[in-house]
Amino acid sequence: MSEDQVWVGLDLGSTVTHVCVVDDEGMTIHEQQSETRADALTAALSKFPIDRIGLVAVEAGCDSHVVRGLRAAGIPATIFDARKASKFLALRRNKSDSSDARGLADLARLGRNTISQVHLKSAECEQIRGMLAMRNRLVMIRVAAENALRGRLTLRGLRFKSATRPGDTEDQVERLIAELDGRRDLDLRREVEPLVELCEFLRAHIDKVTLDLQKRAKSHEICRLLMEVPGVGPICALSYYSAIEDPSRFEHPSDVAAYLGLIPRRYQSGETSRTRGITKTGCKLTRRYLVTSAMVFGRIGPEGELKQWFVALRDRAGWKRARTAFRRGCSTSPQAKPRPKK
Repeated sequence: MSEDQVWVGLDLGSTVTHVCVVDDEGMTIHEQQSETRADALTAALSKFPIDRIGLVAVEAGCDSHVVRGLRAAGIPATIFDARKASKFLALRRNKSDSSDARGLADLARLGRNTISQVHLKSAECEQIRGMLAMRNRLVMIRVAAENALRGRLTLRGLRFKSATRPGDTEDQVERLIAELDGRRDLDLRREVEPLVELCEFLRAHIDKVTLDLQKRAKSHEICRLLMEVPGVGPICALSYYSAIEDPSRFEHPSDVAAYLGLIPRRYQSGETSRTRGITKTGCKLTRRYLVTSAMVFGRIGPEGELKQWFVALRDRAGWKRARTAFRRGCSTSPQAKPRPKK
């Protein structure tokens, strides 16, 4: 490592980015503001030869296109975990964009081997994860709207059941309001009509997004292989594939379970040593899909050694631990399976 190496911190904003460059001694040798574009940032760093730039530090966020553009220009840009990087930046007395850029430059110089680095996914995986996140958000909004509708009808003594197909909500509400009009002189239609329209629109759109995701999963070679595992559907397969993307970046198969937050935490101090619940790090949505697929496997999975192991663990430790252990053992590959306890 040469003595004249420099380290760069970029505090990316929506329109403006603060750039800070420090030398090996930590002295600031360059500061400026630039537009948040890969070409503008490349020009801002053009006075430093690429072989002099040791590392460019960026906090994880929604600016992956900028990092991708910097790497295409040959600049060694690295994304650091935002939660861990924020603790490093909190050591500074004042909080400002220029101070954060200086802190990120120091992070590149001193903490690059300590703070976790974030894998930059391909554009395909980013698109899949974006569609999955949008679908999940729409489902949450639909459930909230149905709960609000259920609450208004319950106040009138009416029982609303969750719909399963487009049009069911509207037909059910019309029938319930007709019953109410026959018993009381109350006009509930104007109050619940906007909620009904929202529920129907969201359900139709969610079904469309789900169909698109199913087609994508069936046309994807890896996802088709994942769906051969009992209980794993198109949504779970796409979520798992887009979360892992490149298995070769994991040194050991067990690292995949750790990446998804499915391994137990460990607390040790002196003579005290405890095993706690799973870490729950990584993608919450992918972990939830995996655990749900384990529940499906426990009900409809084929009989065999794996099913016997799962049922025995479920009877001994309960559903929650059994499904988590199953997904932890099967998260490395479609062919992997946990070994039965002797």
